[in-house]
Amino acid sequence: MRRDPHACEYDGTGAATFASPGALLLNMRRLLALTVALLAAASGSASAATWTAPQTVSAPHTFAGPLLTATTFDGSMLAAWPWQDNIGNDALGGEGTASRPSSLTPASFGPEHAAPDGVTAIASFARTQALALAAQGLPSRSPATGVFLSRLNVAFGPAGGGFGATRTLATVPLVSTPRLATSGSTALVTWIEVTKTSTGAIRRVVRAIDRRGGAWGKPYTLSGRGRADVVSAAAGTNGDQVVAFVRQGKVLVRVRRPGHGWGAIRTLATATGPTQWLLGTGVNARGQVRVVWRRHELRVRTALESSALLVGRSTFTKAQTLVADGASSFRLAETPEGWAVADVEGSRPVLHRTTGGSQFAAGQPAAPAQGGTRGADVVFSPAGGLTVAWVQPLANQDSDGVARAASFANGAWSAVEDVSPPEAVHEVRLVADGRAGQPVALWTARPDGTGPAIPTAQIRTVVRSALRRP
Repeated sequence: MRRDPHACEYDGTGAATFASPGALLLNMRRLLALTVALLAAASGSASAATWTAPQTVSAPHTFAGPLLTATTFDGSMLAAWPWQDNIGNDALGGEGTASRPSSLTPASFGPEHAAPDGVTAIASFARTQALALAAQGLPSRSPATGVFLSRLNVAFGPAGGGFGATRTLATVPLVSTPRLATSGSTALVTWIEVTKTSTGAIRRVVRAIDRRGGAWGKPYTLSGRGRADVVSAAAGTNGDQVVAFVRQGKVLVRVRRPGHGWGAIRTLATATGPTQWLLGTGVNARGQVRVVWRRHELRVRTALESSALLVGRSTFTKAQTLVADGASSFRLAETPEGWAVADVEGSRPVLHRTTGGSQFAAGQPAAPAQGGTRGADVVFSPAGGLTVAWVQPLANQDSDGVARAASFANGAWSAVEDVSPPEAVHEVRLVADGRAGQPVALWTARPDGTGPAIPTAQIRTVVRSALRRP
């Protein structure tokens, strides 16, 4: 598991002036009561009874994660995760998956199954299936470029069970995590690979392969020039598809409408200096395309920006700045009113949302600032509204801590809730329950403890889950 360097820090100051020695005891009691109240507020937690008791979804491992999640057409939920036992020469790894069928009563995840080796994405496919994308590294190198080859595999499975045998789509010199986007029975896989031109120039090109009409086609090129660094893909329920990528300091995008080919490359943003990028893409049921990106201008600022292609329009809207500086990694989710983005700003989990138009409203903090807050996620559920979850590190938990959440509905936030016990939670993900209409949280945790004092052989990391009660 990748560890986060954030440390847990709690800051607070207070002062009291006593009018007379006779009031000392009363004021001390008031100060104690105030201190307790402030500590309770700082913890940001309410009754944990708003979430069901945690269910352990996975077998224990030394490390587990990052978590992958998906909701299928029939309302079933899927989760997948890589795992590792031991370290060094004794390390043993694999991938696990579990599902929560929509017909189960009481609701719970079923048994763990083996997932395809190197799984990087899972998604709904058709009405009752799931699709997994995996990148399996090979020991051989590309003769042309010297880059190690990877085998891109896919596997199908029923919504309530594990995945079947894998099929290889391509063997390529991969240099980025491949992306999977599905819409009904159409699937799109995109990736960046290294090529060499006839003149010896090295390029990093954006490639894709899709499945339409019941069969996978042949790989094709979406961007064959320059050096691409980051790629993201999404698909809508009506067959719209979008691929966004960064190439030589520019955020670029291509869109394919149902029944048409890929449109021209369009520029959404340009770097003004050394910059690192994160991308998020989405297409809603109406066909509106949304692209969100974080630009980390080294030693300058970290901004969050967005642009949209509205239905019936041929050009993207002017880029809107959601956060001028201090943005973290983010999550993008579709809502009935448009879109929602969750990130962490100044140690506060923040929700940004559109309300029918193309512009995001001002960000709304879900909780007060606390040191080390990280990993915000967001999901919409019919009965729960918008729910934002995050990890709040706690002391003596090796920079991990507790999963917390708050829901935004009818223009107001709920109280901050403890989703998990204080069990060294490292990451938390949200999905929506198709029957109860409430959010479901999945997280990785170490219920037996963590920290340098625990030998590696005794570390136990598990995947856990809980449902928010109405």
